[in-house]
Amino acid sequence: MNITHGISRLLYLALVIWFVFTTGCSTISSTGIKNDDDSQILRIGISPNAPPLIYKEKGKITGLEASLAQRLGTFLGQEIKFVEVPWSKQFDYLNDGVTDIIMSGMTITEKRSLIVDFTTPYLRSGQIMLIRLEDRQLFSMGITSVMNTNYKIGTVADTISDFFVTATITKANEVVFKTSEQAVEALVSRDIDVFVYDAPIICYYAGKYQAEKLVPILSMATEEYLAWAVRKNDAELKEKINGFVEMISSGNVLRNEIKQWIPYLYSN
Repeated sequence: MNITHGISRLLYLALVIWFVFTTGCSTISSTGIKNDDDSQILRIGISPNAPPLIYKEKGKITGLEASLAQRLGTFLGQEIKFVEVPWSKQFDYLNDGVTDIIMSGMTITEKRSLIVDFTTPYLRSGQIMLIRLEDRQLFSMGITSVMNTNYKIGTVADTISDFFVTATITKANEVVFKTSEQAVEALVSRDIDVFVYDAPIICYYAGKYQAEKLVPILSMATEEYLAWAVRKNDAELKEKINGFVEMISSGNVLRNEIKQWIPYLYSN
């Protein structure tokens, strides 16, 4: 091999090495982990099946948390990107670096707090019941009305409502649905007697299904708080988001947003 050929070979190898390292810093890996060029993008993990918190309408992501996410992006000076995630995979996507934050109607629990860090809560919630108006007297005592009975109780799989009914009501006649919409439709069609779920979502359906005469029993069986989740090692992002929650809570911004998306909470 002559000297000229050897130099050309070395230059070629140097270019290959340079290309690998420079392009590697400007793309997203197969796991979705963020690299330098998308540091200005906040990737938000959502499971858009929890109206009015986060859901799809005519193919567009909307809801209270979608609106707050837009405000958060402006506050942080970052572009937001919604990443649709199966509910059961939310923590995996977050901790694997595919998403940066979960904004999906998530309740703070002790078990979840071992896996992720929660920000300051933005909404007080709890488990309440949705019923048919004609049955109001039967369930006027709230969750105690279904204790030791054979009433069919609708819940949503792998959610607080599912866990709560299973743990609290002995031999509960539980009917588990994949989505809250399915549970509400089952209540309308008399396939179940009550639907137990998060207060904001129950209030949303009470408003949406007024014509079908569905009403909530507003006494909360539990006291819960909704918040957003970040990775355990992301203290900087958590601190910034807490600052955002404090800002929108100090004025009327958060209250007005909640009033817009969950008017039933303010009209009754």
